[in-house]
Amino acid sequence: MKALIVDDEKHVRNTVLKLVDWEGFGFRTVLEAEDGAEAAVLIEEHRPELVITDMMMPIKSGIELMEWMEKNAFDCKKIVISGFNDFEFVRHTVKFGGIDYLLKPIDRKQLQEAVSKAVASWNETKRERLQYHEKNKEVNELKPLYRDKLLSGLLTDAASGNAPAAGESYLREFPYLTGVDSCRVAVFDLHTLQQPIRDKYAASLDLLFFTLLNICNEFLQPAERGLAFRNWNRPYEIVVLLCNDPDEASDWLRKIAAGINRTLRGSVEFGLSTSGAFPDGLHKAYMEAADALYKRNLLEPSKTIHEYSQVSGRVSTIRFGKYEEKARVAVRSGNPEQIRHALSDWFRVIDEMNHISLEQLKMWWDEYNAARAGWVEEFFRENDGSQQHPLENCPFIVPLDESGRLSLPEMQRLLTDNLVELSKTFISMQTLSISPMREIARYIEAHYTQDIRLQDISASFHLNREYISRKFKMEFGETLIDYVNRIRVEKAMILLLNPHLRMTQIAQMIGYHDEKYFSRVFKKLTHTTPNDYRKEKMGKEGE
Repeated sequence: MKALIVDDEKHVRNTVLKLVDWEGFGFRTVLEAEDGAEAAVLIEEHRPELVITDMMMPIKSGIELMEWMEKNAFDCKKIVISGFNDFEFVRHTVKFGGIDYLLKPIDRKQLQEAVSKAVASWNETKRERLQYHEKNKEVNELKPLYRDKLLSGLLTDAASGNAPAAGESYLREFPYLTGVDSCRVAVFDLHTLQQPIRDKYAASLDLLFFTLLNICNEFLQPAERGLAFRNWNRPYEIVVLLCNDPDEASDWLRKIAAGINRTLRGSVEFGLSTSGAFPDGLHKAYMEAADALYKRNLLEPSKTIHEYSQVSGRVSTIRFGKYEEKARVAVRSGNPEQIRHALSDWFRVIDEMNHISLEQLKMWWDEYNAARAGWVEEFFRENDGSQQHPLENCPFIVPLDESGRLSLPEMQRLLTDNLVELSKTFISMQTLSISPMREIARYIEAHYTQDIRLQDISASFHLNREYISRKFKMEFGETLIDYVNRIRVEKAMILLLNPHLRMTQIAQMIGYHDEKYFSRVFKKLTHTTPNDYRKEKMGKEGE
């Protein structure tokens, strides 16, 4: 922090310098000025947090300086030191936000206290300012989300036949829509963006939406030609509302597409509706735009705009279910070649199709993930089911070639790799599930409260004691007795949170008959005693 001492007498400035523990209060720089005019220059240049000023000075007085500061350095804290016990001076000090009014000769204790109050006031002001900025930042971050959800709700309301009335919330947020009586709707889906763009924004879908919406709205909103928003009813969709002048809608979409291409180095495709009334015809227009986009032929060369036509492609009757059993057996076999062969039969039929839409592709993906989920569930029913299910669903991806057309070879590779990984996981977990050492570990976890002796485990599992000791340490990286102690200590850490349980009780509950031995084992593993652990945890809970 910085401070400024303003007084026309050098010895007074020196006295103030000596009486205050500047470093203790956090001040790294202390400036000096002979009068209010010089002080104003220094305040503008250095922006000090504290000014200590005299009242009676040449050129510009202390009152004039504080009046100037009220307009030009409002946040700066002020302390007045004066040789005059004058009510008007005190009144002006209070009026302009002075922290204190001290009389000469200066009392060290009073000055220290005044500086302390000034620093505390500055820190509180700073905290409030940061809190205000954080709140503003939060509001600014939430505002686009609110606007998008408001407009997504408009689509939902329109679908149910409840067209919003004038003065409703969306019109207050977007006042220029009040004069709109007709519109066209365009839709585009992030799944069909080219792969380099999706890879670049893989870690942040929200950032991709933010970028695309900014580009769209930079064209539309200044000209009041419409607006774009994220459709929260469909997680990967952006809707563009094009207001009035229906004949110009295609031109605006081409400008947006060119802007996206310049910024992201990738093309985008829109489904575009016919013209309809706003807001009554909004749902119909949206459904037309979605129909044009999702039923377009992905095998044809990409184009920017797909206009709605009542003649739309029929979804194929080819289903993954016909090939599901063969793929399931191949996955369970653990043979990658068998998996490739099983999927090849399905893709051989798909290759003969001359029309594949996004709608069709999504249906296949859903069927594939449903079948895959069934195989996972079946596997865990056959085994003990104690381990977590492996791998999530394969995410919906539209693999495109460089021209923007659907790449069936790439789609086949993605699904094959996914099933090969699933098969490897199955085989690996089957190996783990039949490991005798894993069975012994489960036995320990179930019987840790009892006396567990190596000879008893040897008899129960029909294995040599030396073999168990050697293999257990190889597989788990610790001896069998260390494993038992770790399990018991982990249980003890939970029991210690109950203040009503005595140490003797806890020791017995986890399998130790000797409280002192329990304490030694606990300290060896946690580097603290049970009592100290309890005090620390109970202390934190009480804070």
